[in-house]
Amino acid sequence: MSINRIANITMRLKIYHQTKYQYGNTVEQNENELRLTPKTNHQQYVESSFVYTYPAIKIQHYDDLNFNRVHRFIIPHQHQQLTIESRSIVQTEQTINYEKLPYGFTHDKLKSVWGLEETHTYLQNSTFVDENPDIWKEAIQIKDQSNDVFQTTYNIMKFIFENYTYTSGSTTVSTHANEIIQKREGVCQDFAHAMVAFCRSIKIPARYVSGYFYDSLRNNTLRGAQASHAWVEVFLGEFGWVGLDPTNRKVVDETYVVLAVGRDYFDVAPVSGNYFGKAGCNLDINVQVEAI
Repeated sequence: MSINRIANITMRLKIYHQTKYQYGNTVEQNENELRLTPKTNHQQYVESSFVYTYPAIKIQHYDDLNFNRVHRFIIPHQHQQLTIESRSIVQTEQTINYEKLPYGFTHDKLKSVWGLEETHTYLQNSTFVDENPDIWKEAIQIKDQSNDVFQTTYNIMKFIFENYTYTSGSTTVSTHANEIIQKREGVCQDFAHAMVAFCRSIKIPARYVSGYFYDSLRNNTLRGAQASHAWVEVFLGEFGWVGLDPTNRKVVDETYVVLAVGRDYFDVAPVSGNYFGKAGCNLDINVQVEAI
């Protein structure tokens, strides 16, 4: 089924993402997978998107099991630097009515969605998220008396925002959700993993989202602007998937652009790969998101 341009354009966003590796020694057989192409769906339409590398190399692409566009390439010859760039223009639409938020899907209705193909995967343990009694107990405490799934997930988002410390460099891309929930410290990726863990522990389908957002406030109060970002989508029955950003305590709106969705970061990493050569390199990432 093809997806046409969205009906009511709210924003047009121009995105530039550069990832630059400077290796300490020459490397070869450098194999990478990229998830840097925004998705086209009912909330956003991709006008254009280009991915290219230096050294220049032929790039293949396919869609993964989560329907994310993946680019793949191998640089077989020796080199000491790799630059990956993507440029996209995306139309977005406001899909959340803040005067009529998606209340009404209650916890006793969750059983009706557990067996759906689009939710089953997002109730299971994954590389960086798994259930344990302590996480379940804390999730129940955060839920409190709420019987509405949106209210519960909003409470979880709010709890993380108010009780976790945003500290750059305090974690790595392989830090597990269990550690984040114990330390209560990290960055957007970690906060998203923690929220996914809390939601799944009480049987709310939750998936990890990577992408970008435009800071329309322009006062640096929102954390994660001008960088790749991560948040969570929860499944609310007839309302479908609804995005929540625990890093900024914000319901996802037209200022966000989705790159990829998955069980956790392992499924959606913007750049992942390996090479033959001595370990060690300098990594520099530059992300720019502009309204046009």
